[in-house]
Amino acid sequence: MPKLLFKDHSHSWRTGHDFPDIPLTKVSWDTAPDRAIAFVFFGHVNIDYDGSSIAYAPDGHVPIPDDDLQNAWSEEKGWFGVFALPANDPLVTNGTVLIDKKPHLLHHGKYPAIQRAENGDPHPGYYVSTTPHAMGPQYMQTSYIDASEISFGALSGGLKALGVTLGDYAIAVRHDVNLQSPFYYADAGGANYALGECSHKVGKNLGGTGRGNQFNNNYPVSFVVFPESGDQDPLGIASVDDAQLTKRLQPLLVALSRADNPEDLPLLMGFNEVEPTNRPKGTSKLVDFHAHPTHPRPKNYATILQGLRTYGYNFTLTTGAAAGATAGAGAAAGPVPTSAAAKPGTP
Repeated sequence: MPKLLFKDHSHSWRTGHDFPDIPLTKVSWDTAPDRAIAFVFFGHVNIDYDGSSIAYAPDGHVPIPDDDLQNAWSEEKGWFGVFALPANDPLVTNGTVLIDKKPHLLHHGKYPAIQRAENGDPHPGYYVSTTPHAMGPQYMQTSYIDASEISFGALSGGLKALGVTLGDYAIAVRHDVNLQSPFYYADAGGANYALGECSHKVGKNLGGTGRGNQFNNNYPVSFVVFPESGDQDPLGIASVDDAQLTKRLQPLLVALSRADNPEDLPLLMGFNEVEPTNRPKGTSKLVDFHAHPTHPRPKNYATILQGLRTYGYNFTLTTGAAAGATAGAGAAAGPVPTSAAAKPGTP
């Protein structure tokens, strides 16, 4: 089998404010080094609430919404996290759309729309929270993918320029405990080099708690993104669940695990782990490890590998590699990986 090649992208990327400068590592086969089969990066997951029917609500609403309304608009853009219309819009004047006309909610000439039972909205009284792509009338909450129920990511312009598109699949693997989340790109991020923005559902899958800007995302996470992996219209799978996403991801991880150097992926992920606001090392620590094979593997290597195994990343180390790994791993290394012949998802 061919080997996996790892190369850090030259641009500086970031995952939120905690990691303002991180490497994005391109993974390719040595038989086709210029074609990316995956991208790997490290950081904290950044939570996207937009599209959730319980994301935003008027002041004093009970129960408290998942996010703060200040995160749904800006002085520059106006409203972007909720659907909004001017008071003289025909949909407002004919009674189809109910807007909240409190004076302080007027931004760029528009007021936020309120969910209504008459429109089939799931949580009347909350605002209609949006994502950039609507699958039906824009004023209806059911036209948008639900960030609290669906595992998806927001695709930034920088990542899109490297060939990742809406509908492509990815995984987020927590390092310190055995928690993971599949996701697919179904929302549009900014025209920047930001990474790691995912739906509220992904954050909950990874063990995060809280709401709004107080959501606890202070745990180490590696992301593996698969460009050109989407196999259908991303807007057509808005109801896709985690089991379906995992099924689509398994063949991609199984293929990587059959490389001649399969341990390099979990090693890279583990060596990238640093505390905020330090910069992950990318491939440099992996190169150093191969130059000194008796050095210990990363402290959370076993948990990372366990997370990858959830998606079928199973392999057997060669005798020499297994001996070297065992010698340098210590208690954190865990058991030697299992056979690549196992069925996808087999632990």
